[in-house]
Amino acid sequence: MTSRRRSLPVLGLVLAASLAPAAVVVPAQAAGLALPVQCETGAETVLAWDDVSYDLRGTCGVVRVSADHATVTMPAATRLVLEGTGNAVSAKPLLDVEVTGAGNSLTTPSVRSLTVTGAGTTVTVSGLVESAELSSTSSTLTADVVNVARLRGADALTARKAYRTRITGSDNDVDLRRADRLVLTGDRNAVTVARGRTTLRDRGEGNVLDLRPRRHR
Repeated sequence: MTSRRRSLPVLGLVLAASLAPAAVVVPAQAAGLALPVQCETGAETVLAWDDVSYDLRGTCGVVRVSADHATVTMPAATRLVLEGTGNAVSAKPLLDVEVTGAGNSLTTPSVRSLTVTGAGTTVTVSGLVESAELSSTSSTLTADVVNVARLRGADALTARKAYRTRITGSDNDVDLRRADRLVLTGDRNAVTVARGRTTLRDRGEGNVLDLRPRRHR
């Protein structure tokens, strides 16, 4: 089902498309309340209406947010796609996350795979990010532990521990308490590692590095 995005003075009700491949959320009449949305196993849940608060429940497969300026509270999901702009999402653990819209924020305990191309994205992960790729501008990832981080744009990364970090973009800002391995090929990046020993390879120009102590390779 296809619906045009528009701003609404009231909240919406859920159109459950049980015979369609996706459940599309449309507006309703309960002004001032979060709109409950029931996820369907094996279906894609689409949140398409602007300026609405959504409360997702059940077992979520793929959740796609095409709305702008929506607030989403959701359980765990296999995949979250943020296409709209200015959305705020609070989620339980997520497997795959893709952010293409600008100015979105996401808070979650853990992510298996994160890809960010939308500018001005803020992602906060209280636990583990297994793989993160930032290819935008002015986006920020804050996490406890990151296994593999790739910074291809001009973004920021803050973590207590990062095992493998590769910076191919320029003008990134990286602040780590500990880092095992750090590779830079981009230029004008600022990197701080506060503790521990780090294996470093710097092939870029004008990078500002503060690593104590370091191992060159």
